[in-house]
Amino acid sequence: MYIRVVSFGTNWWAMHSPDTSDPFCFRRRAAWFNAAALMSGRRLHHSAIFPGQVRFNSTSGFDPESPLRAVGKTFLCSGPSQFAGRMHLLFERRTTEMAPDAYLVTLKSTEHGEIQFAKPGWKSSGVRPISISLRSEKYEAMLLFGDQDWVESDLGRWQVDQSRCRIRLSEVATGALQ
Repeated sequence: MYIRVVSFGTNWWAMHSPDTSDPFCFRRRAAWFNAAALMSGRRLHHSAIFPGQVRFNSTSGFDPESPLRAVGKTFLCSGPSQFAGRMHLLFERRTTEMAPDAYLVTLKSTEHGEIQFAKPGWKSSGVRPISISLRSEKYEAMLLFGDQDWVESDLGRWQVDQSRCRIRLSEVATGALQ
């Protein structure tokens, strides 16, 4: 499965090789993880209603010192899988000029409006949640979108703009922007 990165979640962490005598243990066999979380001041809140994460191994072509360089890039992935009650998505390696099967998108309440996660029909059937954090009405949701998939908020329907590799409001909710 080929996945293009549109945006990442707030929570980043790494795991390194257990062999700390290796001077490159923090780079050579390291793995970097990303998930949805909420910032409140300088505190990071893990309020997962749908726990999950994406993982980049050291061989994936991901640069942990410049994670935003991965935005707009396509990676070969094993596809999302459930393990130990969490959704996992492994990014295996970067590819060039491959048409993506899905897009990794992170939606935030401050930018994308309120989403009723408990209400049926908040997303199209093809949208796959990877990680969702919710604290009162604030949320961050890391999702996999297909070409025609959408998520509905109080502002309207959000879809991936494939040509610009970003999320856009495709249908404005009645009375949302008045």
